[in-house]
Amino acid sequence: MVKPLATYRLALLRLALLVVVGGWSAPALAAAQWYDDKERGWFWRELPPSPPAIKPPEEPVPVAAALPISATIPTPVAMPQPLTATQRMEAVRAELEEAKNAAILTPTPDNVAKYLTLQEQTMNQAMLFTDMWQRVRWSNPTLDYSFIHPTATGGVRVDRQLTRDQEKAAVQAVAKDNGLFFFFKRNCPFCDEQGRILQAVANEYRMTIMPISLDGSTNPYFPNAKPDNGIAAKMGVQDAPALFIVNPDTKESMPLGYGVISLDEIETRIRRLLTMQPGVY
Repeated sequence: MVKPLATYRLALLRLALLVVVGGWSAPALAAAQWYDDKERGWFWRELPPSPPAIKPPEEPVPVAAALPISATIPTPVAMPQPLTATQRMEAVRAELEEAKNAAILTPTPDNVAKYLTLQEQTMNQAMLFTDMWQRVRWSNPTLDYSFIHPTATGGVRVDRQLTRDQEKAAVQAVAKDNGLFFFFKRNCPFCDEQGRILQAVANEYRMTIMPISLDGSTNPYFPNAKPDNGIAAKMGVQDAPALFIVNPDTKESMPLGYGVISLDEIETRIRRLLTMQPGVY
């Protein structure tokens, strides 16, 4: 009985020491930890383990700052632009020219056949354009020149007669307020022929013709010609025969032409210069 009593007292002593030295907040848990770690022995000055360091939370890094600049703004992908009609046509011409040169330099059956095939395709495309061009003109009178000026035999005759009537009416209207200055010189058969034509103009339209001699000579159709008094240089006459249409009231003048000009052509030029805008026919 002595041995168990001694053992019991020793255990009590150990428990008392534990209470005094290590604290006794959780007896059962402390006893369990001691028994599990009894091999370490008694470390009277062993300090309790330091609490783990608390790591401050990391501030979130903005996405824009974390990524490179090239990654923040995506680079747009360049889409291929479709070829223009001019570029496509240039490509067709280049392909046809290359095929022709290859067939000439190396006239193998394959090269010649390739060139003939491309040439046939090009001709078919041109024929398609020509056919469509005609169809559009036929359906739209404003785009068809033959609608205003027919090209058929009967239409040409009628169109010419209408034009002649319009020209004669224009010359008759112009002749009321305008006249012609006729510059000529000696030993000039063209000047003589132009005088004959101008006499016909004067007879038909009662238009005033003022013959002016550059060298003091006379014209067989205008014996009462006036010698040049400097008016030729003032109007910029360059040679003879020369015709200028002049308005005596406004003192405005306009060259009608040089050389022999027929009666029909005189009528045409007077109408176009004095009654029609440029570009209108």
